[in-house]
Amino acid sequence: MKQNNIINVLEWNLNFGSYDTAEPAKFVGNYIRRSDVAILTEVRANKALTDMINALGYDCIASEDFGEYTNQVVIAAKPEYGLKKISGRLIGADEGPDFLHGSIEVANEKVNIIGMRVRMADYPDRYEQVKLARKYISSVMGAVICTGDFNNGQIRGDEDAKYSEVADLYRFRGNSEKLSDLRFYNFHLIKDLFSEKLVIDEPAGEYSSWGLCKGKNGLIYGWGNRIKNDLLFHSRDIKKVSKSRYSWEHVRRNKKSYLEMIKRNSTRNGNKIDHGYPDHARLISELLIPCD
Repeated sequence: MKQNNIINVLEWNLNFGSYDTAEPAKFVGNYIRRSDVAILTEVRANKALTDMINALGYDCIASEDFGEYTNQVVIAAKPEYGLKKISGRLIGADEGPDFLHGSIEVANEKVNIIGMRVRMADYPDRYEQVKLARKYISSVMGAVICTGDFNNGQIRGDEDAKYSEVADLYRFRGNSEKLSDLRFYNFHLIKDLFSEKLVIDEPAGEYSSWGLCKGKNGLIYGWGNRIKNDLLFHSRDIKKVSKSRYSWEHVRRNKKSYLEMIKRNSTRNGNKIDHGYPDHARLISELLIPCD
């Protein structure tokens, strides 16, 4: 039996693509059901999504709706955790990330749950979005779990290193002499930014959390090595039961459907995956919440 101060946390980009008409793929609910708390990014809090969450018996909250062709963050939690909404946006930060702050009770201890998605922009602007989130989080009292899609691209070098120690690895594009945008925004810059308050590890499991495409021999789970856009941070007093990990199981179990849609959408610019079918790996974490 699981301890009552251990929670299973899921972060998952559901690929709604900012469309109100998008619906979650039928298998999505089965994976949410495995978690105690689920943070869903790149979604619209439309009837299709909230009906699915309600049918699972979960409570849910959503970030502010900024209108057509924008994305939201939704947090779902089992009812025994008493999910409450604290803030659905970064006040005064119109250029900030999609952002949602809620709280739950775990073994009579309050835990702040923050979900976010860094909007697609040039890399210096992405870094500014994360700086806005960091400023907000620095004022949050108590235990914090922050997770989401940071759109930070490839990780280079030792995950435990400071950015100053690996900066040269982010300077160029591969083996070329062309400067890389990653020098403005990357995993190590994010880690250094949050390090005073929160802990982050490079997730294990799959090599990448994004970049699903078709190769000569079937699906490729990531266009490049260590493209880990989905990350989880937590307060230093929260402990990992096991290292956070990625899973593409939902795609592997539905490989035929994904291959068919990639073929059907082959002439479409950009993402070839139908909206509502997740195009990211699931980020799965098991965390131990300190309690008296």
